[in-house]
Amino acid sequence: MNDQINCIKLPQNIQELFATLKNKIEPIYNKVIPIEVKSRKNKHQAKMTDVEIISIQLIIEILSLSQKRGYCFLMANFSSLVNYVERSRFSRTINNLAFVIKRIREEFNNKEEFGIVDSCPLHTATTSRGWQAKRLQSESCYGYCATKKEYYYGMKFHLVVSLNGFVQDYTITNAKEDDRVALLEIGKRLTFDSLIGDKGYVGIEKQMKKEYGINLYALKRKTSSISLPKAFRNIISKLRKRIETTFAQLIHYFNIQKVKVNSKLGFTSRLESKLLCFNLLCIISNSTSISKIMNFGL
Repeated sequence: MNDQINCIKLPQNIQELFATLKNKIEPIYNKVIPIEVKSRKNKHQAKMTDVEIISIQLIIEILSLSQKRGYCFLMANFSSLVNYVERSRFSRTINNLAFVIKRIREEFNNKEEFGIVDSCPLHTATTSRGWQAKRLQSESCYGYCATKKEYYYGMKFHLVVSLNGFVQDYTITNAKEDDRVALLEIGKRLTFDSLIGDKGYVGIEKQMKKEYGINLYALKRKTSSISLPKAFRNIISKLRKRIETTFAQLIHYFNIQKVKVNSKLGFTSRLESKLLCFNLLCIISNSTSISKIMNFGL
């Protein structure tokens, strides 16, 4: 990844950023996407390539706008980028490319020795109106966020990042799902040697080691009979700030905590776009802070 970072100059405008994103995505797309996807029916009649459509979606995420408002903004001000593709068709296409976006995101992952795991709530409706909400109804329920000490209605986002904040993997569960159950599901896909977690992951250390060969270091509860040395606890607490920063950036810049799509496919597509965009901006900005790009004067 260092070679990728050192050869990139910080973009100065939307056209330059679009070109940078497209140049980063295109070789990965050509490498990992199956030929049956690239040459699907009527693909030759499309006004925009898959890479261009994905790059436009990433620009919309950077603008921190809804898909409709973001696309209309680009159509009005940068019509050469969107090539006059009808908005609803663009929306359907990007939803159908959810698998492609996910595959591209996974290709940017590097094998790391240490990772950090945590979770945060995703709100599909306000707490008072959850009982009558229809958005992603089968995946949503009432849950409790121990960090904020509040109840919410929605889902739970379980995220694993590297020590530099780079998103490696994730899973979505209902709001009541135990963090340990979610981690055991993600564990089979992880390549880390060691994972760092908070008190919510206590009790599965031996199972993670036995099934996946991953050393899990979780902060112990006050009632635990086994206590970690203070110096080691301080190290874990310090390293966990990295994933808290990643969550803060995803929430602040990409509004990831509020789900505003009605279909599961649309939700998956938007979430994968946000995570891919986050990782690419970390590379482009030569920093784990993406504020350089998000505030570059649009």
